Amino acid sequence: MRAAIYNGKKNISIVDLPSPVCGPDDVLLKTVYASICGTDAAVYQHGLGTGHKVTVGGEFGHEAVCRIAAVGKNAAGFQVGQRVYPYPLLVTGDTSRLYHHMPNR
Repeated sequence: MRAAIYNGKKNISIVDLPSPVCGPDDVLLKTVYASICGTDAAVYQHGLGTGHKVTVGGEFGHEAVCRIAAVGKNAAGFQVGQRVYPYPLLVTGDTSRLYHHMPNR
């Protein structure tokens, strides 16, 4: 998968990372559309501590619409192909199931 990595003020690199594996309690998302927000721009322009929590070496960006790519055997109520908007603060490594359905069009 491709990811934007924050390397510091005005320094972002696009890298290829291994695709995550969907565990039994997980829902694996594939980004369909992504964007930036004001806090992304602030961190890029002015550095850490000026927007949302970003770490040097961490993945950058958090505004995305996704489709469910895989559903673990213990993750009830989700379907592959379902369009979702992941709550940005709960995506990576979080077991919460807070999301908003996007209507299929």
